[in-house]
Amino acid sequence: MSFPFLFYGAHPAEWYGGGRLDYEVRFVTTPVAADRVAIAAAVRARLAALAEIRLDAYDPWRWAEAWTALVVRTRTSETDWTIFFEEVAELFRTIHGACAIELVVCRSVDTAPGEDDPWTVWTLATRPDIGARPRWDAKARTSQDRFAARGPRLPIDATFDPSFEAARNAAE
Repeated sequence: MSFPFLFYGAHPAEWYGGGRLDYEVRFVTTPVAADRVAIAAAVRARLAALAEIRLDAYDPWRWAEAWTALVVRTRTSETDWTIFFEEVAELFRTIHGACAIELVVCRSVDTAPGEDDPWTVWTLATRPDIGARPRWDAKARTSQDRFAARGPRLPIDATFDPSFEAARNAAE
């Protein structure tokens, strides 16, 4: 599966959180209000055609400059994980169509040192440094994900955007 952006953890072999996966997205440029409205509309329209994934209203997206963090959940307890991850990929391609994405990181990947498959080993060895990231909610779950940099944090805190949430949930 190829993507027009870097995607770490596109189809992880192991993850934690069951039917809830956390993702961080960095856009090529910081989305302005009109971009966020376009993203919300594209997401709302795309979700209508997807069977396995949902984005719930009680999981608002956090925003910090060119970054956003979101939660993708399963619709049923009997999820077909192959279809789930294909639909997640479709969702991010849709978002990319509304506002260009630079990278997506699945923060729910669960890998332990010494247990990596060859793809993970190669990815960790060859990935570019994704640089500093925002400080997400201090109460958010800490990640086991080694795809994302553990290094410096941007001196900004992520916040919720009520206008974006209203636009995203308008049809729900």
